[in-house]
Amino acid sequence: MPYAILRFEKRRGGPASALEKHHERKKQQYASNPDIDKERSEMNFHLVKPRAKYYSEIQTRIEKAQKENPKCKVRKDSVKFIDTIITASPEFFERRSAEET
Repeated sequence: MPYAILRFEKRRGGPASALEKHHERKKQQYASNPDIDKERSEMNFHLVKPRAKYYSEIQTRIEKAQKENPKCKVRKDSVKFIDTIITASPEFFERRSAEET
């Protein structure tokens, strides 16, 4: 039976560049997930495409929010972004064309 996978994880900003390397498949090996097929990585896509490196994009959004609301402060332990992945089981994709996916 096909199923969806939705993961949302609060991040405090430190791992942004490491996550970018992982998400954009810039690493040579993936010990955390040996099932990653780098040959299929070109099929991945962004729902919201970053205009810059992850860390820079995060900082730009925080600075914009602070300009719009000067009372907005960022503490050391503030959540700065949400790491998100949306995918589905292989069974979901079996019966669909690339356009449908």
